[in-house]
Amino acid sequence: MDAAAEAFRKECAGKHGAIIEASLAILRSRFANDEKTEGYRKDGPVSVAKFELGEGDEPDQREARALRQRQVNDVIEQLLARLAEGSTA
Repeated sequence: MDAAAEAFRKECAGKHGAIIEASLAILRSRFANDEKTEGYRKDGPVSVAKFELGEGDEPDQREARALRQRQVNDVIEQLLARLAEGSTA
């Protein structure tokens, strides 16, 4: 995670920094918690879980998708937090 955050920071300061910042804004809007919606309920984690686990309606599959959505949300939240730490340092 630290290596990924460092790579993002490096690229933000580079030639394509505006594109990287726009990409991070998309991650925030589609994957991260905000004042209106818990991140795991947003379309990013939902899409990942459906892609990986299918769209079946069986209780076990729904539960597995919900868990995967939370995992995906957590990974993106960790990345964004590390990026925020680096921008204040």
